[in-house]
Amino acid sequence: MNLNLLFKIQGVVLIVNGLGSLFLGSIWIALGTGWEATPDLITFGQFTGVVLFVIGIWSWRFPDIAAENLKSIGMLFAFGSLLFTGIILFHIVTGVIAGATPYVNVVLTALFTLAFYVYSRA
Repeated sequence: MNLNLLFKIQGVVLIVNGLGSLFLGSIWIALGTGWEATPDLITFGQFTGVVLFVIGIWSWRFPDIAAENLKSIGMLFAFGSLLFTGIILFHIVTGVIAGATPYVNVVLTALFTLAFYVYSRA
């Protein structure tokens, strides 16, 4: 595994999550949080889906356009993944989200955090 492949893998994960949130909002909300999928939450989920989709495209494209700066961008992604890991873990511990999805997501984001950090160290 190398940093280029890591960006591509995370890009795919983010794009799939973004499309799920955008087009399958009620399922995404119910499975991901255990909440009732109200119209307001579906609207917010669609916005979140676009954000995840865009970040996924960035992640996919960075290896092709960043060249010698890829390690610096990798460290930024490590920090971003750490923030995502922290907020998911916080929501699990405080009990505001339920189900298997948050546990899968916290493990995935923690692995991405560690991998981006390890492969981006100069």
